[in-house]
Amino acid sequence: MVLEQLSGIWANFLHLFDSIPEDNIAISVYVLGTVLILWCWYSIAKRLPSPLGGITWIILFAIIATPTISEGPNSEVAPAIFGLLFGVLTKDSPLIWSNLALIVFVIGVGLIVGFCWSKYTANKSTKQSTVAKNISPL
Repeated sequence: MVLEQLSGIWANFLHLFDSIPEDNIAISVYVLGTVLILWCWYSIAKRLPSPLGGITWIILFAIIATPTISEGPNSEVAPAIFGLLFGVLTKDSPLIWSNLALIVFVIGVGLIVGFCWSKYTANKSTKQSTVAKNISPL
């Protein structure tokens, strides 16, 4: 009796997803999964030495979150790593190089932004310490 009630509740819950397009569900799960993985890796990376933690986070971000367009009649947005793996399995060199180029481009942009951000924060902390010394009555 309880099992029948639970199966009815489960069927009604799943019926809610019938009104939502599959593409929206897939993209939502992909984005939320990416955010969850990157958040978990951030908790590990902040314990690593300063440049290494940031670099590994950028590389993981590029591998997981770099988008590309999948091949075929019903092509959609997909992670570039899947296109890269599919290209390796099918030995399709243009597919391999195009997806690898996208991932390396995102890594490069991330490293440049990370470098600029580290210089900005270092410069900001230097200015704050200089202002604190000038205000100090001693």
